[in-house]
Amino acid sequence: MLRFFYSLIALAGLLFFLSCDSDVTGPDSPGINGELPRDLTQSEQKLIQADNLFSYRVFRETLAYDDEDNIMISPLSISMALAMTLNGAEGETYDAMRETLHLSDMDLEEINEAFGSLIELLVTVDPRVTLQIANSVWHRENLQVKEDFRDRVETHFGAQIEGLDFSDPATVEKMNSWVNENTEGLIPEIIDEIPSHVVMYLINALYFKGDWLQQFDAEDTRPADFYLESGETTEVDMMSQKGRFAIFQSGEVQLVELPYGDSLFTMTVMMPADEDMPIDQFVQEQVNADNLAEWRSNLHVSNRESTVRLPKFEMEYEIEYNEILKAMGMEIAFSQSNANFQGIADTAPQNLYIDNVKHKTFITVDEEGTEAAAVTSVGVGVTSMPPQITFNRPFVFIIHERESGTNLFMGRVKNPGLE
Repeated sequence: MLRFFYSLIALAGLLFFLSCDSDVTGPDSPGINGELPRDLTQSEQKLIQADNLFSYRVFRETLAYDDEDNIMISPLSISMALAMTLNGAEGETYDAMRETLHLSDMDLEEINEAFGSLIELLVTVDPRVTLQIANSVWHRENLQVKEDFRDRVETHFGAQIEGLDFSDPATVEKMNSWVNENTEGLIPEIIDEIPSHVVMYLINALYFKGDWLQQFDAEDTRPADFYLESGETTEVDMMSQKGRFAIFQSGEVQLVELPYGDSLFTMTVMMPADEDMPIDQFVQEQVNADNLAEWRSNLHVSNRESTVRLPKFEMEYEIEYNEILKAMGMEIAFSQSNANFQGIADTAPQNLYIDNVKHKTFITVDEEGTEAAAVTSVGVGVTSMPPQITFNRPFVFIIHERESGTNLFMGRVKNPGLE
């Protein structure tokens, strides 16, 4: 069960509070009555619905792919980096990426405008919570990036775009410095080195810091046993708090909402009601958008105080998403021969394709609250130049019949100018 507390943090993602009623337990319920400063636009609602569908699926796929005990992802960071890349996709590549992101019922302009307005809303919605979202595009200085692509990612994603000498080691340092700065030092780097075939990186950085609306008292934190699925136990620092919490318990789940700041951002913590059910089985079978909506709609705050205990923890995680995204329907985007990113730059006869998608996260949870960060980088590669051979020095030729292998003529040419 250790994975539950760590991995399900991702499902308390930054969009979840937007996808359900912000006052789920009545006007007298403490700590969950935050309101948005404005109504969501129709496009924002569609984007949030799509992002939630993508969130649950990419989370399940990640758990199925990686056997690490502790997993944490930021679906918002992944989808935003891919949405920037979508602006350069065309044809079947564009369709596959849009379908994987569950955005098929939105055109590119609507997607971009929704992301732009949603970013602005998220970073300002709760003055007591710090949320920073930053985007950047780094490309080889000789890559002629199309103005249309540049304008869209600058306008809607606020992306910093810069052409650099990718052969200069200082370029890696500069990109990682940007990552470090925009994650407040929680994730110091995302790029190890730049392969010769990579011509662009599209990077999203996300930073979150929120204090609990009702903080835990450090004096109440005690060592406690944590029961692993193996049957063994491990000792953790268990935080404890008494209060009136929004809780839902059923035959499927035990769930509590722990709000931050003015309560618009919350951490949803849940585990299967059946103590013998493996957490991965719970995620695969129960953790989906429909169930979360139903469970949240039934949150209840008791008139009596209840106690919530949660381990303190800190973790970092990283993964390459190539194979997962291929399995989710984006295989063509990674194909050197079939990917179509002509909307980024005209590189004919070479071809642009997604070379790698890297994702890193960090989180710490203590008595005061939560600090977390995520970075997603999309590396765009270019195929090698088609082989070119110029016979400008002595050569040999053979004329033969292919099926039998019979050589009809053989020759050597030292000077083709002679007759």
